[in-house]
Amino acid sequence: MTAILYFLSILLGALGALMLPTALVAISAGDMALAEGFLLTSGLTGFLSGGVYFALRGQNKELANAQTFLLCVVTWFGLPLAAAFPFMLSGELSGIDSLFEATSGLTTTGSTMFRTLVEVPTAIVFWRAILQWFGGFLTLLSFILILSPSGVGGLPDRQAGLMERNLGDDTGRIFFVVRQIGAAYCFFTLSLAWLLIISGLGAFDAICLAFSTLSTGGFMPIDGTIAAYDNRLAEFFIAIGMIIGATSILWHRMAVRGKVQLLVEHRESYALLGLVLALGLLYSIVLFQLAGSASVLPPSSALRQGFFTAISLISTTGVELRHADVTVLPGILVVCIALIGATPFSTAGGLKLYRIGAMTVQATREIGRLIYPHSIRGGRFGRTSYTMQLMKAIWASFLLSMIFIAIVAGIVTYDIGHFDGGLIAAVSNFSNIGPLYSSGWTQTNEWPAYADMGLAVKYALIVTMILGRIEIIVVLGALNVNFWRR
Repeated sequence: MTAILYFLSILLGALGALMLPTALVAISAGDMALAEGFLLTSGLTGFLSGGVYFALRGQNKELANAQTFLLCVVTWFGLPLAAAFPFMLSGELSGIDSLFEATSGLTTTGSTMFRTLVEVPTAIVFWRAILQWFGGFLTLLSFILILSPSGVGGLPDRQAGLMERNLGDDTGRIFFVVRQIGAAYCFFTLSLAWLLIISGLGAFDAICLAFSTLSTGGFMPIDGTIAAYDNRLAEFFIAIGMIIGATSILWHRMAVRGKVQLLVEHRESYALLGLVLALGLLYSIVLFQLAGSASVLPPSSALRQGFFTAISLISTTGVELRHADVTVLPGILVVCIALIGATPFSTAGGLKLYRIGAMTVQATREIGRLIYPHSIRGGRFGRTSYTMQLMKAIWASFLLSMIFIAIVAGIVTYDIGHFDGGLIAAVSNFSNIGPLYSSGWTQTNEWPAYADMGLAVKYALIVTMILGRIEIIVVLGALNVNFWRR
């Protein structure tokens, strides 16, 4: 438990440190009471985390057995509790709504309890954005340091080694990976923010959008859609940012280091780009047909809207150029794409293309075996070989996810009285694309907003957002007594 408390204190201290720039935003907006609240919360968080950190600094910090899983579970369930305090201190949200908003931010889901941002303090808008950014960073760390090395749900553990090197102990390895990921993540964020400012956006909106885009989160700094800015260049930069967030950070590392062979063989990122191309064309065609004529929606505008919508959906970001663009395709197709998500080692949610590719390869192999019973067929995708043990892990993760989504969909349906709304709410929050639920699926406005849902549903969706990030198997492993005895 010493190692768990040690690393948790560092993460809690980092969260408290992020409250300091938020307090400066509050001061610049003239909201001194809210600034004092952020400073007080930051001070208390820093005092608690600092005390634990210095008390444990000289002790053994090796993570063994299920401790990595428990650290992951405690982090993702514990940090939202601290992140919720600023929302409560602002007086804008109740306790459960503050926890929902904080969880949504840290998991980069983008589901919100705010009906409008018109009267919401600027510092709270910034806090939502920076929570998403920090949550995206935690997501990358969780994949590379815990989920992938443990082979959770069949995730590729071999690729994670590209980010690591032998530094003698767990602590040295962890801090090396944190520095590597942190440097790249900050570079992309600052670059995108600068490009958005150059394109003509205000500095505050540019920074908030950069935080949300790289983390593939759905929080907007304004009411409405991206089209409200009326800035084509900014739309292009945001689309590129979503693609960067949805593709593997290891793929980016291969490109920077010139590892051409590994870059070419990392086919999952190319599969994602191909899916963006196909879905973008499909959305563009449907949007153009629904418009009726080129005078209503020019082909160039249809392409712009179609590809932006496809990128937002596949990356599980959820932001839109025009409200309800995502709903022009059949709901079941949209839900399936959202459920698939993007690549591992990215900030996107969903089951991940890696697992879908594995199941597709296995299905193709089995069909070929029926046609040619005595043939020998390999199950590979790039450099990855899909063994029977790996496929068992992938299918186990897939089935657990489907069962959990069905349970949550039933809970939401019982509360709101609409099965389609319950299903989309469950998938949206599990795949961390919360705005999908509010994308105008019904013209009669029969679905309630997140803020109008019952208490039990809000708690269920909070758990759903977190499990969508850390994998259900991780929680089961952390709670399994036999696993701790290994």
